[in-house]
Amino acid sequence: MQVDNSKNQGAFIELLSLLREKSSVFCYKSDSKARGFATMLAQEIQKEDNLPVIRICWNENEQENHNFPSDTCSFYIFRNYTTSLIQIQKKISRKKYLIVVSDISKLEEGQNSRPYLRFLSILLRKSEEYGSTMITTIDSDSQTPLIRSELIPHFNNYYLIENGKLIIDNKEIPNLKYSIRDDRLYLEPVLQDDLNKIKEIFSLTAEEKKELDKIVGQSFDEYRTSL
Repeated sequence: MQVDNSKNQGAFIELLSLLREKSSVFCYKSDSKARGFATMLAQEIQKEDNLPVIRICWNENEQENHNFPSDTCSFYIFRNYTTSLIQIQKKISRKKYLIVVSDISKLEEGQNSRPYLRFLSILLRKSEEYGSTMITTIDSDSQTPLIRSELIPHFNNYYLIENGKLIIDNKEIPNLKYSIRDDRLYLEPVLQDDLNKIKEIFSLTAEEKKELDKIVGQSFDEYRTSL
């Protein structure tokens, strides 16, 4: 992977600085190359900072490290939440890591995403505590009220990717158009006029709030019954 940032080096450097030692989620809408874009940004940070890499996978077939160094540590998360968190914490407590989490949209395929969301919220807290960098993606159409209320707020940064454009909620840095051609990433600043779209994507409708209240109420009743 190569990044052609010669014309817009300042914006590119600023974008990477926003991601370093922070947790970031890229929410994409109608953009088939969004995950590749996020992966390229993660690769660039790894290369520039020479960071060891941890990958979090929701599928056993995702564990091969095609895009990262051969010594990357991959964790396939399936009911081994506590064990995995202990192992990951041992690593990130010793040195800073780049933590790349597989697309969160895939959690919707499971019957019960709550334990995974709990795992991720703890991982986010630990990543921030030890100054690691964490990057993931999510399809805006796959966001459940639970994900929007219990997971997304734990990220330091969230960005919207739509139609080849990265919308950045930061007045100091312009939004960026991007394209990927021949395994090369091209960036170009655009006017910052779509910040309201970010708020739209991550806000709950009145019906979704009712649904979430119902889920929380059911969970409380189950807990009370178990006492």
